[in-house]
Amino acid sequence: MHKEQIHANGSVRHAEKRRTGTCEFANRIARISLEAFRSSVPQSYRDVHKQTCVAAIVAHFKDTDIDKEGGESGSSRIAATAGIVEEKGMGQLQVMGLGVGTKFLSDDVLRKEQRNCQQGINSRDHDDMAVVDGNEESNGERNKNYGTRVRDCHAEVLARRAFRRQIVLELLDDLRYNSKMNKAEKKDEDKMTYRPIFERVDTTIANDASDETNRCHNTRSRYRLRPNVTLHFYASSAPCGNATLKKFTKMEKEIFDTSLGPDEWPQLIHEPIAAHSLRLGQFAILVKRDTTCSSSQSTYSPPLFNTISLQSEYKNQYQSNQTNTISTSEQTTTKHNLDTSDETQQQQCNKREKKKKSKTWPCNENDSWCPPSCSITNFNRGTIHSCSDKLCRWNCLGLQGSLLMAVLEAPLYMTTLTVGRKFSRAICQRAVCCRAEGFRSRREGESDNDGVDCDGQFRVNHPVLMETSVYLDETGVHKMEGIKSIGKDANFESTYCWVWWPGKIPKCGYLA
Repeated sequence: MHKEQIHANGSVRHAEKRRTGTCEFANRIARISLEAFRSSVPQSYRDVHKQTCVAAIVAHFKDTDIDKEGGESGSSRIAATAGIVEEKGMGQLQVMGLGVGTKFLSDDVLRKEQRNCQQGINSRDHDDMAVVDGNEESNGERNKNYGTRVRDCHAEVLARRAFRRQIVLELLDDLRYNSKMNKAEKKDEDKMTYRPIFERVDTTIANDASDETNRCHNTRSRYRLRPNVTLHFYASSAPCGNATLKKFTKMEKEIFDTSLGPDEWPQLIHEPIAAHSLRLGQFAILVKRDTTCSSSQSTYSPPLFNTISLQSEYKNQYQSNQTNTISTSEQTTTKHNLDTSDETQQQQCNKREKKKKSKTWPCNENDSWCPPSCSITNFNRGTIHSCSDKLCRWNCLGLQGSLLMAVLEAPLYMTTLTVGRKFSRAICQRAVCCRAEGFRSRREGESDNDGVDCDGQFRVNHPVLMETSVYLDETGVHKMEGIKSIGKDANFESTYCWVWWPGKIPKCGYLA
């Protein structure tokens, strides 16, 4: 059960607490993200549902001129198209993807889709028709919905989906205008609002023919971020999951750095985190709590072995140290009890080991320690990973995904992460990157299954964590009178979600 507080009659609280922010660049990221939100989401929705979550991925260009070969400057061009004007001399910002939402598919829907698909696979070689949940359906009808729904509609996930969609559109546009006959048309298209963030890298590959005359050369084209472009992630609220678990570390308020310019962000090093509370859930992977699950569905028997990879590594180290201690103790016992047989000693050792393995970690016994919107894995209260865990994964594997990685030279990592409400640097540092310390891809020189050499390009990315003093909801207040559960005062009633990317509306973009 979550703790409760009793408030006097007429008590209210601002939707967003007053905060100072980290630097001006963080505020710029927030402003352009919220400008895209207000321009793409209808006013009628924003007036009714002020409590929501917004996330965006923003590209930052160091230079201010859009067309280096001549033409309009960035500021004048923005004023003519998107209506966003900032002072000259600043680096340009461009929203690459925007997401608004707080919902996800229920566990019942996901399990039904999986069950229907599995029944379709099992009956594929038998009957063309089958009865599913009392309805007669064909295999094609049974499988048509599987994998076609967006399961997670939290803002951070939608923003990344929009970002990846925009990458595909940009790369397709570059390939479409690759031929010489389309150069004139491409020059006209370059005057559009959207500014590309990738550059093409062509590599010539020769076959292994021994005869120089028979050797042919192929050109492989890949893409990479332009040298003057960096990616920045914005979230109006701390990501659900570990980033809202205010435990296991000391929290401090942010101090605004006036020495940093509008295009500068602090260069802070993430210090290693002491893993002193693993058994209490310090690095635990959490899932988004599904409120539709009944109490009978939540019956749970803790496993004998921890199934979370991050915790398993530390547990194995702990067990190894304990085994060494037991071995040393047994040697001492043998010296003082020469009449004890080896078989008896082995039985005692096995008994101790069995007793030790049967103990579960406290964080796996129940989910009362979790944030209000989350639960532990294998507890039958959700199956979709929290946004904190997904951000942690993206900081290891990149924002691009496995499909786009085939045409990119390197993973796309966020340079900064800007958060609005509920921000704590120490907590976010643990949640989005530092708990995955030790992850790495294959070593240089090693090969994958296809014999392709790997360069060890995947790593743990530690983005600069910043707070913004720009508010999503400056006027909203919560009624706090009566008994309120801590952390449950926010009310995200709307089931709508919104997603936007520059290519969604032709000749339209959000630049600043």
